[in-house]
Amino acid sequence: MLNLSFYTTLLLLSLNQLVSVTKSEGLNIYLFDIAIVLFSLFWVVYFTVVKKSFKIPKNSFLFIIFSIFALASLIFSFSAMELSEKDSLISAFYFFRFFSYLLAGIVVFNMVNQNLITKEKVFNAFVYSGVLLSIAGFVQLLVLPDFTVLDPELGWDPHKNRLASTFFDPNFVGAYFVVCLVLLLEKFFPQKKYNLKRKEEKNKVEKTGESTGIKKIDIASFLVILIALALTFSRSAWGMFGVAVLLYGVFRSKILLVGAFFVVFLAYFAVPRVQTRISGITDPADSASLRLVSWRNALEIIRDNFWTGVGFNSYRYAQEKYGFLEVGEENIHGGTGSDSSLLFVFATTGIFGFLSYFLALIFPFIDAFVKKKTLSLITVSLVLAFLLESQFINSLFYPQIMFLVFCILFIDFLSI
Repeated sequence: MLNLSFYTTLLLLSLNQLVSVTKSEGLNIYLFDIAIVLFSLFWVVYFTVVKKSFKIPKNSFLFIIFSIFALASLIFSFSAMELSEKDSLISAFYFFRFFSYLLAGIVVFNMVNQNLITKEKVFNAFVYSGVLLSIAGFVQLLVLPDFTVLDPELGWDPHKNRLASTFFDPNFVGAYFVVCLVLLLEKFFPQKKYNLKRKEEKNKVEKTGESTGIKKIDIASFLVILIALALTFSRSAWGMFGVAVLLYGVFRSKILLVGAFFVVFLAYFAVPRVQTRISGITDPADSASLRLVSWRNALEIIRDNFWTGVGFNSYRYAQEKYGFLEVGEENIHGGTGSDSSLLFVFATTGIFGFLSYFLALIFPFIDAFVKKKTLSLITVSLVLAFLLESQFINSLFYPQIMFLVFCILFIDFLSI
C-alpha cells in the first residue's frame, strides 16, 4: 500500500495542470497537492507510531531550519505587510505546501532506508514519469501548439510551438526532464566501484537467461526525454543539462563530452529555431532581458527587508506594494515569485532564511569536505545545475521539482 501511494502521488504530480481543483484569486489547489499532504502526513504517523522507526535524514535538517525561518517571516508579515485575512491564509497555504513536500521527501527516504522500496525503483519511477510527460508534451504540440489562444486571465505565458506538456510551461518541464536525464546518465556512466557489481549482475543474467531489456528501456527513455527537452526550446533547461553533461563528461566519460559537443554543433547549425533562441538572449524584447528586471526588483525588496524578508510566499503582495505588478498582472503565475529561487528566498525569509536554505543545498559538499569522502555525482550535478538554472526561473519551489529534488537528495545521501 505504501508503494502504491507513492506511485499514485507521482502520477498525479505528472498530470500537473490537468488535475486542477480550484484556481481563484492567487490560490491554486491541485489533486497532487492533496495527494502529497495525505501521503506525507499518513506515512509519517505510520513510521512514527506503528513502525516506531521514523528517521530524519541528516541533510534535511537545514531545510527544516529554513522552514522555521520561513514560518517566522510569514507570521511577521501578517502585520508588517498589513495583509488581509484572506491574503494571510493564501500565504500560509503555500508554506504548508512547501513543508508537505519536504515531509514527503523524508517519507520516501524512510521507505528506502527501511527497504520497503529500492532506490533504483524510486529513480526508475521518476524516469518513467519523465517519459510520460514527454509523450504528453508531444500530444500537446499537436493539440495546443499556441498558448496565445488561451484566455489571458488564466495567466499563462504566450508560448508558441514549444513543448510544455502538462506543466503548461516549457521552462519548468524542461528542468524536470533534466533531472530524469541525470538519473539515466548515472546508469550509463556509473562510478567505477560499481563496475564489479554490474559484471556480477551481467553474469547472473547470462546464466539464468533473464531478459536484458531494461537497458533498452533506459536508452529509449533517454532518447524520448532528450527529444522532449530539445523541443521545450528552454535556454535555462538546456544550460542546466549542459552543466550535468559537462560534469559527467569530465568525471566519467570524455566520449560523452565529444558526443555532446557534436550534437550541439549540429543542432545549432541545422535548426534555425535553436539559433533564434540563443541569439535572442541579447534582444531587449526577449524574456531573458525581463529577468534582469525581476532580479532588480527582488534586490530592491531585499534591501528594504534584509533581516526578516516580506514573509514566505507573500512576494506577490510585496510586488503590488512596490508597484512592480501592473494592473492586470495580479493573476499571472510568475507574480508569486522572483525569477531567481535564491533571490526569492532572500526577499521572503530574510538573511537567516537565505543562509539556511543555501547551506541546505550545499550541505553534501560541506559534509564530504569535512569527512573527506567522495560525493555522489548525481547530487553534485543536480545541485550545481539547479544553482545555475534556478537563477532564471523559480524552479526550486515548483511543486513537482521540489518533490524530485527532496527525494533524490535525501535518498542519494544514503549511498555517499
